Amino acid sequence: MPKQSTVKSPERKLGRPFGKSSDETKKRLIQAAAVHFNAQSFGEVSLSKIAKSAGMTGAAIYNHFGSKEELFIETVKQHIQAGIHVMSKASQIQGSWKQRLNNMLTVIGEVQKHENRFPLITSVAQARMVREPEKYAEIIDLRNEHSLIFQSLVADAIAAGDFPESIDIAIAGDLLMALTVNGIRTVSFYHPEPRDTEQIIAAVRILLGLNP
Repeated sequence: MPKQSTVKSPERKLGRPFGKSSDETKKRLIQAAAVHFNAQSFGEVSLSKIAKSAGMTGAAIYNHFGSKEELFIETVKQHIQAGIHVMSKASQIQGSWKQRLNNMLTVIGEVQKHENRFPLITSVAQARMVREPEKYAEIIDLRNEHSLIFQSLVADAIAAGDFPESIDIAIAGDLLMALTVNGIRTVSFYHPEPRDTEQIIAAVRILLGLNP
């Protein structure tokens, strides 16, 4: 009688789809979390809903995140990092600060057309940052890094003589980011049709004096 093998099958972690690496599973969870956190308030989102959307069991989340808030923070971080990457690339074209900002607005418009939604994740994160700044320190740092892109435009506008030297660059950069990135998303909530996006971008250009 042949001897039976004593080699054990690889143990499968509860909740992780078979054949999927840890990084792939984490990525799927964050992608699913982004959909829920963008569409609902923090209290309305449940880990079980996120797990179901990701096509796995609730236990999979606890292999990577200790709580809903931990998953929320990581999702927000990736959301902001994606924005930094897109805006930084869009701002690096050759030209005046107005030309650079115009290019950034074009990119924001294209992103908004594809998203076609107002991301609640941004407003929820802002509210929680105010209440618990230490817990959200990494997000605050990323948000400040995002603002630096717009501050560089303000600095260039000062150098070109378009803005007075007395203007506070940090405050003006924050305002410029709020008027463009956040403002366009907010107005898109009330005018959600993709064709409205072009009109929103056009209006922003007029208000900021960017038209030729």
